[in-house]
Amino acid sequence: GLECTHGILSFDHELSGNLSLATSVNSSSSNATSSPVSSKEISMDGGRGYTEKDFGRSFPSLWVWIQTNSFRNNPGTSLFVSLARIPTPFFGIEFPGFTAAVWHNGELIPFASWSGAAFDDIRISKEEVYIAMRSARHGRSKYRVEISVDRRNVPEVLLYAPVNFTRMEPFVWEALRATVHLRLFDDKGNVIIDDMGDYAGLEVHGNVQYLVDNLCSKKS
Repeated sequence: GLECTHGILSFDHELSGNLSLATSVNSSSSNATSSPVSSKEISMDGGRGYTEKDFGRSFPSLWVWIQTNSFRNNPGTSLFVSLARIPTPFFGIEFPGFTAAVWHNGELIPFASWSGAAFDDIRISKEEVYIAMRSARHGRSKYRVEISVDRRNVPEVLLYAPVNFTRMEPFVWEALRATVHLRLFDDKGNVIIDDMGDYAGLEVHGNVQYLVDNLCSKKS
C-alpha cells in the first residue's frame, strides 16, 4: 500500500474543558526529583477543534499542508489542503497527488484528485503560498477556490515524524500561526466566502517546486 495515508476525523467541532500546563525544574541534588514550580490553566470552552490522522511507514519526500478553521467571519468553516509527491510500491513510480476541501454551512466541498479537481495556479515562496483550484478539470466547475497563506515572520516548531516504520526523527517544521486568505466562488463567479483564517497550520517540506511543475503543468 501507500507509505502514508491521511484521514480527516473532524473538520470542525466545539471544544469544552481545560488544559493545564505545568513547568518544573530539576534540583541540583541527584536524589531529588523534579517538582512543579508554576502552573497555568487554559479554558478551552467555546473554542473550535479539528482532528486528522496520518498512518503508514513514512511521510512523503515533499509536501504542502494547510489547515485552519479559525475564520473571522465564518465560524464553523474549515479549510484543509494537502499536496504531495506520492510513491507507489510499483518499481519506484511516484506521482503528484492532492486532496483539499472546504467545510462550509454543513456542506463538504472537495477539491481533490479523486473528485476531478484541477489547478489554475500554484506559487510557493518564502513569503507566501498561493493556490487556485477549480472543482472540475473539464466542463463547468461548480466551485473555484483561491487560497493565499502569509508566511512572513511566522514561527515554526520542529516535529518528530516516522521514517521507514523503524524510528521517529525530528525533521518536520510546522507553523501554527500562519494567516490564510480564503476566497470561494460559485460557477457564476459569485463570492461565497471572502475571509481570513487565523492560527493556520502550515507545512512546506522538501523541493516543492516539483508540485508546481507537475500539478500546474509549468515544467520548463
